[in-house]
Amino acid sequence: MDKQEMTAERIQTEYQKGVSYNQGLNLYDDVEICERFYEGRQWEGVKTKQVRPLTLNIIRQITNYKVAQIVSDDVAQEIEPFLPDEAAEEAALVLEQSIERVVERQKIKDMHRELLRDAYIDGDVALYYWFDADKHTGLPGVQGEIQAEMLMNTNVLFGNPASRRVQAQPYIIVVQRLPVGEIRRMAKQAGCAEWEEIQGENEGLYKGDSEQTEGDALGTLLTRFWKEGGNVHFCKACGRVMVQKPVQTDMTLYPIAYMSWSPRKNSYHGVLENVELINAQISINKQYTALAIQLNNNALPKLVYDKGKFPDGWDANATTIAVRGDPTQALTGVAGSMPLPTDATGITQSLMETIRNVAGANDAALGNIKNPDNTSAIVAVQQATAAPLSLTRLAYYQFIEDYTRVLIDMMHAYYGLRQVKITDKATNELGESEERIGVAEYDFSELPVEALDLKINVGAASYWAQTLQITTLDNMMRANIIPDASEYLERVPDGMVRDKGGLMDAIRRRQEAEMQMSGLQGGVMG
Repeated sequence: MDKQEMTAERIQTEYQKGVSYNQGLNLYDDVEICERFYEGRQWEGVKTKQVRPLTLNIIRQITNYKVAQIVSDDVAQEIEPFLPDEAAEEAALVLEQSIERVVERQKIKDMHRELLRDAYIDGDVALYYWFDADKHTGLPGVQGEIQAEMLMNTNVLFGNPASRRVQAQPYIIVVQRLPVGEIRRMAKQAGCAEWEEIQGENEGLYKGDSEQTEGDALGTLLTRFWKEGGNVHFCKACGRVMVQKPVQTDMTLYPIAYMSWSPRKNSYHGVLENVELINAQISINKQYTALAIQLNNNALPKLVYDKGKFPDGWDANATTIAVRGDPTQALTGVAGSMPLPTDATGITQSLMETIRNVAGANDAALGNIKNPDNTSAIVAVQQATAAPLSLTRLAYYQFIEDYTRVLIDMMHAYYGLRQVKITDKATNELGESEERIGVAEYDFSELPVEALDLKINVGAASYWAQTLQITTLDNMMRANIIPDASEYLERVPDGMVRDKGGLMDAIRRRQEAEMQMSGLQGGVMG
């Protein structure tokens, strides 16, 4: 337990300590240049008047490939009771569907793509949750909703930067760049007497600071989280003003999930993989720009003439041209063009291919193979090339499990008694499985959080995985291994066939009608 008084000055000191650690890793500069190169702003600071430099953004291609390899899997949370118990099973069902509602309303699955993109480019990424008590949920009698925000790694400071374990941190500071007016409004609402003294500043450390003008007036809001007596506490400060005094919550977990793409030893910041590609990217841009200049200046043939014979010069569009002396002696010639040197183009192509191979994003991985009809070969090659990303994929699944646990903890702390919609599967009188939807009141403060075990189910949903599955099903159908169309459709990946459930029901009804008809015919024959 920390007995020291919590003041804005203390938070500023801890903030500067975290900034100094990041600067020691050169994090702010590395993140800034990696972001610029991914966006295609690779010639900033170079002044050219007559030359238009070329940019062949191989870094973006590699980044998009690696992110797509991870995010192409569909991820779903499944909560199971640690011990078989009716109350725990009901709680697990309520939590699953409550989490799905938060994920859907906050578009968290859509965030996954951007989260992974930031994790690869910047080295790490964080997902930050907070509870907005004033938010309308759209449900009768229910007020307050969990909100989500993605944070760059420069905006999260750990109290112990040598450890990546989020929940073991002595404290965590979340940095947010917000308009001064918004911070003042928050301070006034929280009862801060000094809210008018809050001022904006521009340290140039964060993305967007370089584009900020004097009229923008952004301030740095620092939210400090720490644990005391098993519960999470927080307070907020901006500069030397305490925006919100310490507040004790019922949460037991920090409302933050954190992921590094490639972990760094004894540091909570990961390795920025694109840093080592930047010099090669600059070399490629320079070589192609030089080749373009060579092509413009020397690739096309040029007309050569005797200037003394043509006093008015040569006008290619003129119908008549004046010459000095005998017109028959006013001859012209053509200077031959100079072809591009094959060595130069070969070296540049070889450099690009080498970079892709080193980064694990070569032509085979991208699907650029000579026999695209052989889907089995494509899948085999892509899976073999993507194998090194397995460790990152495991970190991604752990990240999802971490933020799911945070959501459960926040629901337990903030939701209280509220109405929930429960969707369950049941069997009707015909023996068919159907969904049943009900509404019930549930007290989230009574959740047996400690008695729940969390399980993450992952299913491949990439294009080639689905194509291979369909091809396998077709072959099994032709070989009569799958007996009928209903069994076939049941195994088709979701989303491949529109209204798959309705089509399956129609096939079953037709089969039942045929069985009844054959039974009637058998009775007549008997």
